[in-house]
Amino acid sequence: MFLNDKPKEIVFHYNKHHNIDVMTPPWIVKFKGKTYYINHFDVLPNVGFSTKETPDNGHTKGSMKMKGLLEIYNKEDKVFARVS
Repeated sequence: MFLNDKPKEIVFHYNKHHNIDVMTPPWIVKFKGKTYYINHFDVLPNVGFSTKETPDNGHTKGSMKMKGLLEIYNKEDKVFARVS
């Protein structure tokens, strides 16, 4: 299921809780004010990205952001995301 019909900003970062509990998905995607916990994240070659540094944030010190179409789907009891 695509979540957007035209390219929008997507921000993702590593979920450090995955280091404590490997059952926790390793990626966090923030999109349109919502948070999604993702097991696997694919970005198609035509999508560029930039970094977003947040040194004063208590949760993450940096993330990656890109603009594209976000698709989130379930496969084999895991959550996947694709940006095109």
